[in-house]
Amino acid sequence: MNKISQASIDRFAGGRFLFVLGQYAKLGGAERQAIILADQLRRRVGCHVEFLAWGGEGRVSSEIRELGIEPRVFPLNWNNGRISQLITLRRLQRYLRYELRPDYILPYIGFNCKIVGMVWRRSKASFTWWNQRDEGRDIYGSKLEHKIIHSVPKVVSNSYEGRDFLVRKFGLPENRIEVLNNGIVIPQRSDNSHWRETLSIHSDQLLITMVANLTQFKDHTTLLKAFAELRKTDVGKHCHLALAGRLAESTDLLKVLAFDLGLCGSVHFLGAVAKPASLWSATDFAVHSSETEGCPNAALEAMSHGLAVCGTNISGMRQAVGDTEAGDVLASPRDGDGLFRIMHRLASSSNERLQRGESNRRRIVQHFSPEGLAERVLQLINEHQVI
Repeated sequence: MNKISQASIDRFAGGRFLFVLGQYAKLGGAERQAIILADQLRRRVGCHVEFLAWGGEGRVSSEIRELGIEPRVFPLNWNNGRISQLITLRRLQRYLRYELRPDYILPYIGFNCKIVGMVWRRSKASFTWWNQRDEGRDIYGSKLEHKIIHSVPKVVSNSYEGRDFLVRKFGLPENRIEVLNNGIVIPQRSDNSHWRETLSIHSDQLLITMVANLTQFKDHTTLLKAFAELRKTDVGKHCHLALAGRLAESTDLLKVLAFDLGLCGSVHFLGAVAKPASLWSATDFAVHSSETEGCPNAALEAMSHGLAVCGTNISGMRQAVGDTEAGDVLASPRDGDGLFRIMHRLASSSNERLQRGESNRRRIVQHFSPEGLAERVLQLINEHQVI
């Protein structure tokens, strides 16, 4: 894809962008990325930005209001039978066309892409996309999905894992799918004392952190087993592990496993952390253990804080750390011994942690900047909008 000119960017000033998120309660990677892109379009380009969801209040709506934008809600009644669905779609068409009047509609997550894909043409918008944000959850390969994904102006994914899933499931050629790296804001250096004091981490101890919801889609089990081996070593005796993320369906089993492994005093289940920046500032290095997923936002955020990152050798993690580094910091899925060896090496060398952290921060600036993301999205619209 060619780089968009400044003159072409300027033509988007005043353009009406509608981000469709589905819900405002839970702030995940997709919602965070939508907010980052919206802020770039609003501040740097002068676009008019709005958000639409089917209901809910929470962290997402709060962050949107911090941008000075009032979140919109359309009550989507989708489980009341076919006739009710058709009526709902007709009402949504009218709401888009006559009240929101978007020029460009940017849905996030598969279900929202399906809903928008059925109504966008009658809204008079000139562009929408299928925006794949994970490795294929809740996508079934139905006739309706086939129809929508082959008819929208463009298909995008934030990971090669997501792209490859769409190629397999829908028979799309790779060049039909644009891989857009997440946009990651480089944070200001912040005080690290809060979390270290809260967790009683002393200055001669190391804090290792994984930020991910405790769900079946992650592999905290392998991480706990690797960390248990690390604790048996001289350097590991001084290490603590923080698990930040929503305490979902895997929580109880993981707490039992931590108890059985003798990790009760060294593993900390923090739950959802509203502002993870302070936790990253308190962290010595990050880990991300998962059997399959797209490019993990949490790993990228850790990199933006100048942290060394290790984890599982899956497509999304290779995309994050880069192929050159992958062999040194990523272990095979479910390979607890391999992950232990990498964690032990990083825990043993402050120089390696520093060097890899600095390299990671440079990689974020070069390949994952919010400015670069906004420019690529505008170029996509410029090339594929329906006039």
